[in-house]
Amino acid sequence: MMTVDMFAEGANIQPNDLINQMAELEGGLHALLEKVKGDSQMTKDISTFLKKRAFLEESYGRDMVKVAQATAEAFDKAHPKSGTFGDVWISMLKVHENIGNQRIKFAATISDSAEDLLSVGRSIEKERKKIKDAGMHYEKLVTDADLQLEKSKQKFENTNEEWGRAVSQRNQEPTQTPKKNLFRSSRTPAQLDRTENDCRNKMDAADAQYKIQQKKTIQTHAEYYESHLPKVLKELKAVDDECHVALRYQLANYAYTFEQALTEDGLALDNDQGTGLRGLIKKIRNDADWVEFVRLCTERSGRIQKNELVPQENALPTNANFNNNRVFGVSLEQQAEMSEDMVPDILKQCATVVEQYALSSVGIYRLSGTSSRIQKIKFKFESGDPNPISEEDLSDINNVTSVLKLWFRELPDPLFPSASYHQFLEAAKLPDDRNRVIGLHTVINDLSDAHYATLKYLMCHLHKVQSYQRFNKMGAANLATIFGLTLMSSESGSQSQMVVHDNQRIAESQLQAKVVQTILENYSEIFEEE
Repeated sequence: MMTVDMFAEGANIQPNDLINQMAELEGGLHALLEKVKGDSQMTKDISTFLKKRAFLEESYGRDMVKVAQATAEAFDKAHPKSGTFGDVWISMLKVHENIGNQRIKFAATISDSAEDLLSVGRSIEKERKKIKDAGMHYEKLVTDADLQLEKSKQKFENTNEEWGRAVSQRNQEPTQTPKKNLFRSSRTPAQLDRTENDCRNKMDAADAQYKIQQKKTIQTHAEYYESHLPKVLKELKAVDDECHVALRYQLANYAYTFEQALTEDGLALDNDQGTGLRGLIKKIRNDADWVEFVRLCTERSGRIQKNELVPQENALPTNANFNNNRVFGVSLEQQAEMSEDMVPDILKQCATVVEQYALSSVGIYRLSGTSSRIQKIKFKFESGDPNPISEEDLSDINNVTSVLKLWFRELPDPLFPSASYHQFLEAAKLPDDRNRVIGLHTVINDLSDAHYATLKYLMCHLHKVQSYQRFNKMGAANLATIFGLTLMSSESGSQSQMVVHDNQRIAESQLQAKVVQTILENYSEIFEEE
């Protein structure tokens, strides 16, 4: 017999000991059924909490992403040239956007755990009901056996009393001659003997039936307490253990995921790479911003010379007075003369960076960069910086591609020259694919050396980009839509003409895209290998 010593702290308790202890308790089965029911409900309650927590985290994350993106977009429009402070603030907003995305990811993990726990709770309840039905069946067998035994005992006692009365009547000596009456006649000794024998036989039969039922009842009790009840209790404990294992695992997973989320928040505040909020703040350079501000003001208004009011000899400007490093707004022929290279260096550098780091980037050339970063890269090219594209710019390749598109848009004469504009459109109108390729090839061959070399280099680069369309989703048609308007421009007319020919301009934009798409799809045929 087990005692309370087995429950002492630190005692080595075996599962079978607990099962035996529960089997010996009155109502042990029902107590364990209630425990499993309570644990199943506890699982559902925890699942409900995790579900609500996931909803809160997801709402927080989405709101954070939304407000960070909206603030960054508004800041870019309102403060395109905000110096290092603007760059840092945009980076800080990006950190907040990452925090929001991390919270959305955290919410998804919590939601999965909640669903798993809910599924476990339902499974536990289903198994509990199945085991309960089996336990109630075995318990009913014992109850029925006890009831049958009680009936057999009662029957034996009744027949025993009847036999006793019959014996008493038979052994009674009459003291006077029996008298007859109208309602009852006295029985003879022979009748009394038969009655006594009948009662004895009934009593013996009841006694035999009672002993048989007693044996069955003892056997039923033995089977119940030695086999059926322990089996049911073990199954219930196994189900409850399964419930606790699932709870322990999911709560541990929740704790780990929560820790990861807090760690990510901590890294967003500060990290070794200097990309956290604290590290970003250190990158604000107020003095450098002042220098940049003064430089921009100087470019816009010029410097006042002390002897400006005094006429000077040879005061007329010469080519030597201009910045030889100027890149934007300079014709391709002038750039070729300055650099002695038919392909501008800005095109080579931007294309090389894209091909090295971003051929698989989704939406390459379609997505725009950050205005402040674009202007910063543009300034580096204009000032002759030997490394205009820094490692920081590689974190968002859209800044680099936006600079390249800006350079093309600011060319005085587009890459597809205005003089050849209508010839390109006429070639694009040709319905036959082969004739269209031949027509474009003819017009391209008539381009100046600077325009031809630049166009060939760009199309070679875009041909490589569209070869990765499986990853970047930018095929020839998508690239043509973007670069058609960037590389070609129609002759401008009066305002009234622009209104009248609005539909014509829309049609022309489609032809412009057709020109670029045809060249991309037939690059190797149009451009001869050198």
